[in-house]
Amino acid sequence: MQTRCCDFSLDEVPAGANDRDGSENGEELQLLLSEPALGQPGSLPFSRFVADATGPDAVHAGASRGRVLVVDDDGAFAQTCARMLEASGYRVRIANDGQSASRLAIREHFDAIVSDINLPDQNGIQVLQDIRRTDADMPIILVTGQPDLDTARAAVEWGAISYLLKPVSAAQLERELDRALHRRRTTSQMHIVEDQEKEQEGMSERFSRALGRLWMAFQPIVSWSRKSIVGYEAVMQSTEPSLPTPADLLNGARELSQIGGLGQRVRSQVATIMSSGCWSQTMFVGLQPEELLDESLYDPCAPLAAFARQICFEITRRPMRAQVPEFRSCMKRLRALGYRIAIGDIGAGNSGLGSLALVEPDAVKLDMSVFRDTRSFLVKRKLIRAMVTLCGDLESSLIATSVDSEAERTLFTSFGGDLMQGLRFAEPAFPFPTPRF
Repeated sequence: MQTRCCDFSLDEVPAGANDRDGSENGEELQLLLSEPALGQPGSLPFSRFVADATGPDAVHAGASRGRVLVVDDDGAFAQTCARMLEASGYRVRIANDGQSASRLAIREHFDAIVSDINLPDQNGIQVLQDIRRTDADMPIILVTGQPDLDTARAAVEWGAISYLLKPVSAAQLERELDRALHRRRTTSQMHIVEDQEKEQEGMSERFSRALGRLWMAFQPIVSWSRKSIVGYEAVMQSTEPSLPTPADLLNGARELSQIGGLGQRVRSQVATIMSSGCWSQTMFVGLQPEELLDESLYDPCAPLAAFARQICFEITRRPMRAQVPEFRSCMKRLRALGYRIAIGDIGAGNSGLGSLALVEPDAVKLDMSVFRDTRSFLVKRKLIRAMVTLCGDLESSLIATSVDSEAERTLFTSFGGDLMQGLRFAEPAFPFPTPRF
């Protein structure tokens, strides 16, 4: 069965159709009124969809091509439209007037809207305008049995996808919906990309401010047996509210591929502080595996190189497997300059026991916070004793970090541990806090 369909696609509006000063009786109006005369089969007053004899080949069971809102005060028309679209794989909701359509569009998610222009309470253009106030990208197809140039121009102005004349075949409506949903998906993807770009631009601005406001705090590392300070850990901080902590700064730097720049700024500030006085203790400075690719790290004239014998670079993240050969070479280059190497956050961070063989560290930091949720005291004792023994055999200094209570201090020292840092002794501060013994 052949069906007749005349459509006015808004992507194909002739030049000037959106100009209200254009001719009211030009080619645009002639195009709109190119349907059969009144009373003939297929003429405009027959406000019914005429289904094709052959529909879609198949619709996958349970699959949905999208949610469509059909708006028309003619119940039979709306039901026919709904059945036709559901047979093509769409999920359909019906509204019989403009206000109901606007409420549904706000409350529920739809991928497209098909609306008659002539509604009892308001016309389809008003529905289009209402929806545009909350969703600028919703694909809306307008259908009418009484076309005129004013409504066509308003449809163009308010961003309708198509302006179709009744009767509309199932194949034509399906084609228009496919086109509308493709545009919807494309627009959504564009918005996602735009949002990501804006977010990255915002992060770049915040990170730049954070670098400008970077400052170094220091937390003492103590020997319990000697009741003395053996070194300090440099802890980067920023007065930028959105990136105040080391984790925030590192996450921002990784997102922007600025780990190298952040590391250079930290090393420069540490060198400035160390050069301001006579420094005889060890300074622990965090080092990310990505920084090993920065050749300035190996520059013997770099600001920190003058203090290389007193610097212990602390690596808290294990390198990727592909980076291992270069990693070992980098360790040799750093040691050749006089730097020492520590593995940080064993047990809590990304450093595992395999890092011991890879780095052959001068010091190992054991994060005591991993033992807080261990119910068995016996397990805690065995783990700490094993680490004390292992580091002794490797001739690596073992430092317990995150020692925040007297109970944790007692636990560590009871098995031969001596070097510690944490809130039990002092918070990170500037310039150099005095520990509590």
